[in-house]
Amino acid sequence: MAFLLGYAMRIVRFTLFALFAFVLLGLGALVFLVNSYPAVQFPDPLKQNPATGVRTLFLGTSSMAWTDGQSTWLVDGFFSRQPLSEVAFTRLKVNETQVGAVATEMFKRLNMPSVLSGILVAHSHYDHSMDAPFLAKQYGARVVGSESTLQIAKGQDLPNTQMEVVPGGGRVKLGEFDIQLIQSAHAPTGFTGGFNSKPVYLPAHALQFKEGISYSFVVSHPSLGSGPFALIQPSAGYVEGQNKGVSVKHVFLGMGGLGKLSDAYIENYWQEMVVRTQAKHVYLIHWDDFTQPLIKEGDPVALKPMPKLLDDLPRSLELLNMFSERDRVTLHVLDAWQMVNF
Repeated sequence: MAFLLGYAMRIVRFTLFALFAFVLLGLGALVFLVNSYPAVQFPDPLKQNPATGVRTLFLGTSSMAWTDGQSTWLVDGFFSRQPLSEVAFTRLKVNETQVGAVATEMFKRLNMPSVLSGILVAHSHYDHSMDAPFLAKQYGARVVGSESTLQIAKGQDLPNTQMEVVPGGGRVKLGEFDIQLIQSAHAPTGFTGGFNSKPVYLPAHALQFKEGISYSFVVSHPSLGSGPFALIQPSAGYVEGQNKGVSVKHVFLGMGGLGKLSDAYIENYWQEMVVRTQAKHVYLIHWDDFTQPLIKEGDPVALKPMPKLLDDLPRSLELLNMFSERDRVTLHVLDAWQMVNF
């Protein structure tokens, strides 16, 4: 009996050891995958332009600062960019030090005073919406977006006078800029859908930030003609026919997760956003790993692509390069702190 009991205990210990080793191996593989970045061959870099006229400064994900030298506004303004370990295992709050440092550098590069007229939030996921209320309070802006986004603003005690819900198809005026909000869609990932029906108080887990409504932004300015000149598509999603009647010269095209979708989907996305709008210049945004900072040890840094586990940027770039050559469209991948002049 003692022999059998001892034998059984050895089997149990061996099984537990094997399970422990298997778990460690799995965790090691996961850590390797989330830190494995693809080798990417980017198109020719965009020439760095001076801070004059109507211009936009790219700030990672789909965050962009727009100005005409008179007023300045943001798309999203997500600057906290918490590390993956925080996103996965903790509740998030605004990294006020990092956000302040990025904003200071942003205004400096734009050659503009530290004032924002508005912040347009593409949808309510944390990597678009979380920092917007803090920035609005610091720089006098109003947050514009869906009711789902405004629940995030309410959770940060933003005054009602600095919140505005604009339905799909509606417009907002920010200085001389006129922006139409078109209801669009998020890329079809496992994190889409849902609404924030009550205030989201910080700290909050990333999954508490429900998508709400996803928007595209069609931008006009009188100095650039009577019609729109740019389309901003923050997410790699679309609604068929959403851009009917929209004609622009420039498209800022969201890439997040696109490389994991089918060739047919990527072609249809390009057709809706670029071919239908008759665009001539496409700038790729939201391609980067947004768990990496924009400023490190006081210095602005370049972006990294999303890890292979989450996206396949080389694949999507290969397809978009092919489409751009076919349709005679220039294609640029924007790095952080790059300026586009119009």
